[in-house]
Formats: sequence, C-alpha cells, structure tokens
Amino acid sequence: MSSLNKAKVIFLVGKVACGKTSYARKMQDDGMGVFLSLDELQLDIFGSEPTRQQLDDSYQGCENYLKRMALQFLKKGITVYLDWGFWKRSERQKHRQFFESEGFFVEQIYFNIPLNIRLQRNLSRNSGNDIHSFKIEEKDISLFDGFFEEPDLTEQYIEITD
Repeated sequence: MSSLNKAKVIFLVGKVACGKTSYARKMQDDGMGVFLSLDELQLDIFGSEPTRQQLDDSYQGCENYLKRMALQFLKKGITVYLDWGFWKRSERQKHRQFFESEGFFVEQIYFNIPLNIRLQRNLSRNSGNDIHSFKIEEKDISLFDGFFEEPDLTEQYIEITD
C-alpha cells in the first residue's frame, strides 16, 4: 500500500435499526467512500424472504466476497464502510486484524442508539419499500439485541448516540 493512500476501513457497529445502513448510504452518496453490506448482498441473491438456512449457508461466502471487494476499493484509495453489524467482539477483532495486516487503517463507529428510537426506525423501515433491508418484527429486536456485544474500553471507537 502506498503511504499516500488515505483510504481506510470503517466498521459500522450497532444493534438492529440503529442507523448503520442509513449512515453508510449517506457517506456513499456524499462521495466519502463506498459501503458494502452483507444484508444487501444476501437480499440481492435470495430475494426479499430468504430462509434462515440460505442466510447461514451463504454467510461466509458473502463475507469473503465483500472482503475481496473491500480490498480492491482500498487499494485504489477509496474508503470502505462495512455495514456488517459486527455484533461480536471476536468478529470485530478478527476483521480488524485482517485489514490491518493488509496495511489499512481501521476505524470503528459505534451506533449506541436508545431502544425507543430504534423501534421507531424499525417501524419506518418495515413500512417502506426498501428491498435492500430486512423487515424485522418488533418482537425479534430484543432477541437480536441479546446477541450483541457492546464495544468495551479496549476497542477504539467513535460513538454516535442519535
């Protein structure tokens, strides 16, 4: 990697409906980089109602594909926003080590948004016609929240709270 290359990888971390995808789309629309989304890729492949089996079976392959795409953009000096949720600390660490080993700076943005705001955002998303976002039932949000591991003090991150 050239020392003049200022491209970086930005991990978008947060629970369901916290605004990761909206933020990534805005950054891309504003010319700040490109965003790569596991959800969008899987929805493009399987349509609006993929089975759990399809999602699970394709996860690693989709992730590997998006990592290769990210490296192509980064090597051309284009910042990449990874909209992968990054629910587990171990996943964040694994991906951080990968991109740093390739010579790229990793930044982490943590969307720490209150539940009431996320529930409102989820209702809006579910009533919209965005074919690149999963429709999530309100009862499932608390289930998914249980899988999320908040960043701790050992992780460097920028926090967004609104």
